[in-house]
Amino acid sequence: MKSVLTLVALLAVHVSAIAAEGGAEVANRLAYSKHTLLQGILQSEKAHGKAISAKFEIKGQSLMLSVYTARESLAKDAEHNELLELIGSAEQASWSPEVEVFEDKEHLKRSAMQLTLVQASKLSLIDALNKAASATQGQVYSVIPAVRDGVPVYDVRVALKGGSSKHVSIDGNTGAVREF
Repeated sequence: MKSVLTLVALLAVHVSAIAAEGGAEVANRLAYSKHTLLQGILQSEKAHGKAISAKFEIKGQSLMLSVYTARESLAKDAEHNELLELIGSAEQASWSPEVEVFEDKEHLKRSAMQLTLVQASKLSLIDALNKAASATQGQVYSVIPAVRDGVPVYDVRVALKGGSSKHVSIDGNTGAVREF
């Protein structure tokens, strides 16, 4: 069991580092988005299961909104779930994401880890988003589950007024906010 938690922790750190890449560019482009991260999560959950991570990202020249979901909700583990990504342009009036069912190893590992961490947390993705937005008075542009000191957390990236960005971690069990 300890080796599984160690592996999950290592994957979470790697995914968190990937999410940090391009963060400044994403934060600067948020003004062009017609949608919030919360809107993307809520829309995704209506038809595609519980959200397990969400972020804005740049693909080519476009600002995209991406939400990973577990179609069978949080009640089933990754092996018995269908893990998806909904991704579409955030700059269009209507967010009409493409839906991809994960079959490749990289996405399956990442989304399985995220599902497990959300399942182990007392807070939902939306709870973490709201807590971070309230604590920073900024616009959340990424919420990714991770592990810190053996505890499930949500790594949250927030765009602040004036063009700066902030990274906070929300404890998945207590809701405590830690700034980096």
